[in-house]
Amino acid sequence: MAYLDLAADHPFEAPARMPAPASRLSAQERLVVVLSRTDPLWSLRPRQTHSRVLRFLFGIEAPHHLADPRLEALRRYAVTYRLRDASVAEVEEEALQAGLSASQLAQVRHMADGARASAPRRSKGSPIVHGLLPLAGLLGLYGAVAWLGARMDSTLLAFVFVAVMVLSFASFTAKAPAR
Repeated sequence: MAYLDLAADHPFEAPARMPAPASRLSAQERLVVVLSRTDPLWSLRPRQTHSRVLRFLFGIEAPHHLADPRLEALRRYAVTYRLRDASVAEVEEEALQAGLSASQLAQVRHMADGARASAPRRSKGSPIVHGLLPLAGLLGLYGAVAWLGARMDSTLLAFVFVAVMVLSFASFTAKAPAR
């Protein structure tokens, strides 16, 4: 149903153009941002010839550049912003030139900040402590084998006995896999 404003100076004239609503990221663009959360900063550099060797030897493969230049600019901006690189202003300018709006870039920043806030935090224990715990465990196993070996008259038998006990204890204390 339409209404005619007869109080206006020119009731049959088209109204002034309404500003376009703030553009939002499409589902495909949001997917690009989500997938870029695992991309390292070096994935933005051009591919080198030695990347095949790295992939063959170590299984390290750089993420492929996207065929759509607009989506690639979005991925580059998301990775650069997430990792707080100094070249974020240059990449933002490239994204704006690729056709992304300022509100879309704000949405990318919001998604990246949300991902950063919800990331699981690692324990801040010292690397020395993390290195000493396995060493203490090995020393404890060695001590148990040596103590039982003297009592059983066989070091091999003591080692097998301690190994079975450790594996049995580990299976009881292991967490069930999440479903």
